[in-house]
Parts: sequence; structure tokens; C-alpha cells
Amino acid sequence: MMRLPPLKITRVALPTGPVPHSVNKGVRKGRVEIDTRIDLHGMTQAQAKKALSTTLMRAAKRGERCLLVITGKGPRLDGVLRTQLPGWLAGPTLRPLIATYAQAHAKHGGAGAWYVFLRV
Repeated sequence: MMRLPPLKITRVALPTGPVPHSVNKGVRKGRVEIDTRIDLHGMTQAQAKKALSTTLMRAAKRGERCLLVITGKGPRLDGVLRTQLPGWLAGPTLRPLIATYAQAHAKHGGAGAWYVFLRV
């Protein structure tokens, strides 16, 4: 069985718009104001995807800007939820809500968590 190398994504911008420089700088320094947190640990992929969609849609309706999504890292940075999250965010339902997303700063979970910035 062939093992794939771990994903090393630090920041990925979706085509819906660039992250302002001040936000990007805040991400690098861990100075991000988090409006909502969701922890997907212990969920199946189906449960996690549904919980993420529900949380993102509610946050968008409330006018929130930043969510912290905790996925966990997995043993070699290959956790199932961690690797699935970018695809879920790029899907047709969530993509219109998302400005961009970035791996969280170490104080917010590092490689096991993501900041998801909503369009305002």
C-alpha cells in the first residue's frame, strides 16, 4: 500500500475574493477575532459536513466574519476531516458564503484547525 505525503496547506484563497492584507497579517500572528467555533472531532464525515454547513449558514445570517473550525490533525497530518474540509468549503452550497480560509495559528489549534472567513 502506497502512503501519500501529508498535506501542507498553510493558506488557500478561494476565487471569491482576496483576503485583505490586515486580515492576512492577523492570521500569521494569531490575532484573529473568532466569532464562532465548531469542533468536528468524533464526527463521521457526513455528520461533520452537515454540522459545518449548518454552522456556516447560521454565522453568515448573523453577519459573523470568522469561524474557527477544529478538525484535528490526524497521525501524520492526514486526518480525514482535515483533508475533506477544503473540498467541502469549495462545494456549491458553501462557496458563495466563503471569502477565504487559512490554517489556524498555533494558539488556536495550528494544523488541526482552520480559520474560515465569511463574505461580508
